[in-house]
Amino acid sequence: MAQDNRQLTIREMEDGEEFASWLRDLGEAGGDGEGGEGGEGGEGEDAEASEERHLVLTDEIGDWIGGLRWSLRGGAAEVREVAVVPHERGRGHAHRLLAAFEQRAGEQGAHLLELWTDHEPEEVLLEAQGWRRVIRREGYIGGRTWYLLEKRLTPA
Repeated sequence: MAQDNRQLTIREMEDGEEFASWLRDLGEAGGDGEGGEGGEGGEGEDAEASEERHLVLTDEIGDWIGGLRWSLRGGAAEVREVAVVPHERGRGHAHRLLAAFEQRAGEQGAHLLELWTDHEPEEVLLEAQGWRRVIRREGYIGGRTWYLLEKRLTPA
């Protein structure tokens, strides 16, 4: 993972419709670890479904270089998608976004974080940051093996 000394900013996206579309397109075009991390878990959500939230990673001139889509329901915050533009991958941006997600989710009352991924090599890095595998599901989305990771937050 290369060091990035630029002035990067992670913030919540207020009106996320245009950004949500950009992030979805980027995630669909991805396919490696930082392209479309996180699953589309949550199929069959009911009336209690929470509103989706977005974090955007911008460079020093305000260009979007990555983002994270997440939701919060009943104290469980779920990463729905993480994506980074291809020419910015491998610089730790997805991990920066996950750290920002963890902080914001905790501030908003989450006690449990969840993340589906089909990128097994990332699991080792996430385990070092306190995540643990709960489920391994073979032949899941797209016929690939997916892993559900979780991280419990301690109350403030």
